[in-house]
Amino acid sequence: MRISGALIDRALASVPAAVTLVDRAGDPQATLGADRSYVASGHNAIYILPDEGPRRPISKTEVADFTRLADALPYIDLIGVQAMPQDVMPEASLLHGVDATFRNTTSHMFFSPESRPGAEAIFAMARAVAGTDDLANKPIVTCQLSSTSPLTWETGAVEALISTARAGVPCCLLPQPYAGVTAPITLAGLLTVHNAEVLSGIVIAQLVRPGLPMIYGSAWTTFEMKEAHVMLGTPEAALLRIAGAQMARYYHVPYHTTGPDSEPHVHDEQNGWERMMTLIAALGGGVDLLVNAGMFASGMTVSFEQLVMDNEMVGIVRRLLAGMAITEESLAVDSIDHIGPGGNFMMEDDTLRHLRSGEHWEKIVSNRAIYEKWRLRGEPDIVANARRHARDLLASHRVPPLPPATQSRLDEIIRAFEARLR
Repeated sequence: MRISGALIDRALASVPAAVTLVDRAGDPQATLGADRSYVASGHNAIYILPDEGPRRPISKTEVADFTRLADALPYIDLIGVQAMPQDVMPEASLLHGVDATFRNTTSHMFFSPESRPGAEAIFAMARAVAGTDDLANKPIVTCQLSSTSPLTWETGAVEALISTARAGVPCCLLPQPYAGVTAPITLAGLLTVHNAEVLSGIVIAQLVRPGLPMIYGSAWTTFEMKEAHVMLGTPEAALLRIAGAQMARYYHVPYHTTGPDSEPHVHDEQNGWERMMTLIAALGGGVDLLVNAGMFASGMTVSFEQLVMDNEMVGIVRRLLAGMAITEESLAVDSIDHIGPGGNFMMEDDTLRHLRSGEHWEKIVSNRAIYEKWRLRGEPDIVANARRHARDLLASHRVPPLPPATQSRLDEIIRAFEARLR
């Protein structure tokens, strides 16, 4: 079946150019499509890299801790379901992840179901948390759904898309074509397949509910033929992030992509450069919503240290992109004239006034001490600093709990879902 250009145009015309997402209380938290980039943790990993030893399956308690840590970090704006807990019924893993997330943040939540029953169970959970049946007017969650490349919608995914539209929940479409496997190997060909799949999802959703808030999503990947493995942290994937932002702007639809992304299975130098590259490409390219903070190893693994380090990198890149202000005050000509040759500016009013103004970004866990001080502090690397900071935040940060009746309702929804599977 082919979708006509006229139908695509009509569907695009009904998609809002901006969407406001609200927190648990219903207060506006983010407006996508308003020339600002938001960063979210998550999502849907299955392993955790502990302090020592190899990766292992993640538990529901650890998903809760990831949520609480993300809630405490200053540059993580929204919360994704960080991982799928592996110590629960497998078919209900996402519901348990959503449950752990709802209980440990007041933030807007981003999640990705695989079927209509799973999506509808999570919408029931969201209604319980929001205290309303009308999620269209209190969008405390965003639902991400993926077509199957090339150019296919599986039954479960399209049924979930229809349910999402009926519920009025903001929907992010996230095709994941693989270069040379499920899409052409050329970047332009990959982009073309991806774009067609996004447009098909927009048409389906808008036919069900015209005006549904939608997000043009992308999880750009290439394919390493020598390793037979999908890659997220390549320069080509970074280029596609920028191209995706340009496509979304062309259609006047908010844009989402994944990042920071990387392939290594440990916190090494390659992990750092790939994550910084994909982060700069996404934020510099004008993404509205960036999801994947805390994840690495092609999105399979998470660690508390990685979430803290990603928070640090987001702060660095935001400062880089903010540029510098050139004003009469910032030029400081009067101050320069007053100090003159050979002086210093340590006690100048200008220095004190701008010390905490944001002119200079303040690190959280980066190492900036001179060698002797660094030695006295135990020669910590960035991973050690991040681990310590994560432990401190988890020990101190508290989130207002859900009312007992709401918690009971969440338990009831999960039990009923699991009972249908037995």
